[in-house]
Amino acid sequence: MHKELAGSFYGSTGGSAIKISGIMGVSVICSSVLALCNSISASTTELIVIYPQVREPFARVFEEIVRGAEDGYQHSVQRVPLAENQSPVDFVHVVDRQSPVLVLGNRLARQVSENNKEHNVIVGAVNTGFTNVFGITLTPNFDLLTSKLSLLVPAIKQVHVIAGANSGLTDFKLAKEAFLSRGITLLVHEADNLRMAAGTYRKLMHDFDEDDAIWILPSGSFVNNPMLSILLQESWKKRFVVFSSNPVHVKRGALFSVYPNNYKMGLSLGRLAQDVVQGVPAEQKMQSLDDIFVTVNERTSNHLGVNLTEDVRAQIDLVLPAR
Repeated sequence: MHKELAGSFYGSTGGSAIKISGIMGVSVICSSVLALCNSISASTTELIVIYPQVREPFARVFEEIVRGAEDGYQHSVQRVPLAENQSPVDFVHVVDRQSPVLVLGNRLARQVSENNKEHNVIVGAVNTGFTNVFGITLTPNFDLLTSKLSLLVPAIKQVHVIAGANSGLTDFKLAKEAFLSRGITLLVHEADNLRMAAGTYRKLMHDFDEDDAIWILPSGSFVNNPMLSILLQESWKKRFVVFSSNPVHVKRGALFSVYPNNYKMGLSLGRLAQDVVQGVPAEQKMQSLDDIFVTVNERTSNHLGVNLTEDVRAQIDLVLPAR
């Protein structure tokens, strides 16, 4: 069961619709939603879900996450889609303090987390970790990621990743440990911009062989379309592995992609919000992503000699057939 606020703010109070359009100041926004927030106060465990109002296909992604959160929370949920010119902080300030607030997307999550002192905030669909809030990042669980890599290409000895200087060294420390537990060395190469990254990729590819792999991070690892084309061409020629956290890349020719199962991620976020309300302690406030979807490119796997047995296929969500 959910209610929704959209447009500038849109929702239902007692069966009547509220719609306000145009750009409004803080005072107008607050006065427009106070009546609605009084109804929120009546149900102190109602989950508020704030997410960006975007175009397709991204709108479908957030819809799946929100739908999962509603099913995972199992209580009343208030949807709040916000346009780019609207501040989530203005809305959160007038929400009942006991209502948990789930914020989706990097921009909105950062705005709320940096200005929140009163509410239990949960963030999702974010690339990096946040402080003083609960949440699930888009970074896949490293144990799951390495298990899929070893399943498909057990001969891999080194994985290279290019990342910005502020990509989160703690995460890379955990990643290195997870890869090392499977006999794989993770080598992190820092770059400040696309030009520096391109130079690093070219140096790496010159020395690569079949024991090497490149991992493209959720944030892109400075890979634009021309760079991706070069990586995939060299991968095909020198038979090294490219795997990615972007589902588009597997369609282009990467061996496999590991990316969020949006509905299941929403389920986990809803359950996390429920735990926060009930005071269930979490092992850590920010968690990596367990709800992953794995897609393999069959044409690339055939070329690299990866044997997609029935047992292997059973541990993969989707195989893009060779044509």
